[in-house]
Amino acid sequence: MKAAKCAYCGEMQDMPFECNYCKDPFCAEHRLPEEHRCVKLSQIRVKRFGERRVIRDKSNTGFFKKVFGRFR
Repeated sequence: MKAAKCAYCGEMQDMPFECNYCKDPFCAEHRLPEEHRCVKLSQIRVKRFGERRVIRDKSNTGFFKKVFGRFR
């Protein structure tokens, strides 16, 4: 692979990383899809985790505050 600018920050890279999903070149700091806000990130998440969504139990919202609040 030849030298290219990072598609996120514009820094010139001698050996850029290529995103497996969007195929753009990135520096080491922005090589992960989450770091460069990959346009295909939502597709990646559906593929890996399915359509499941995390549902927060509202009855326990203060649990961690009560337990860990005293350690401040």
